[in-house]
Amino acid sequence: MAQSGAYFELLDWLDQQETLDPPAFLSRLQMAYETGPVTYIDAVISNGRMRAHTIHRSHRRHAPNSMRSQHRKPPVEQILRVFAALEPILLVSKYRGDEYGPITIGYPLPGRNSGLLVEAGPHIPELSTWRRLHDRDLLSLGTRLNARLTRPARMENLEKSGGKSLTRRERETLAWIAAGKSYWETAVILGISERTIRHFMANARHKLDVVTNAQAVAEAVWRGLIPRLADTEASSEKAKLS
Repeated sequence: MAQSGAYFELLDWLDQQETLDPPAFLSRLQMAYETGPVTYIDAVISNGRMRAHTIHRSHRRHAPNSMRSQHRKPPVEQILRVFAALEPILLVSKYRGDEYGPITIGYPLPGRNSGLLVEAGPHIPELSTWRRLHDRDLLSLGTRLNARLTRPARMENLEKSGGKSLTRRERETLAWIAAGKSYWETAVILGISERTIRHFMANARHKLDVVTNAQAVAEAVWRGLIPRLADTEASSEKAKLS
């Protein structure tokens, strides 16, 4: 299990670094949570193909087996599954022939194509218990790292796009989609047609410069654009009464 106070120590270390050293942070994360190698990846997807934009890996001088395994590349389709997910998922990478690599936990991070890949090391005999205790920590720490690494590029993209903002209805629609509602359910909740909901989501994806609804939700969460569901419910009731 993780070292006592690991989450807050890592959070403080990350926030205090004026010049960020991603591999050093990932190495600290690996040691603190007693995992196998940890990899951060940010990629560009074009015509169904992935091109890695940024890759950072943990490094542990005293773990030669981990060092060897961390340089093996998970299949692209596995990484794409992480990018498209809304929750951490388990991956089993097939490297060559019938030889399977170690189980990896993929953590989708806010943004279009970013994720954290954490190998389940030998110190995690009860993976389900470990995940129940630490998935939230890893997701949060990965998100903070991702924000530090991608903020300049995202601000540049926002400036290029003219800073297009989401309308109130688009944000409400995103909030209910993020809560797991279908287009039809969201339409019933907001008291509008399903066609209009699809129109709002298409607009949101365009403004956020993403392709899928999952990516739109992740991007909106990262930017703090999705309202609380309690506020969404109140505005929906107000709209129905007016």
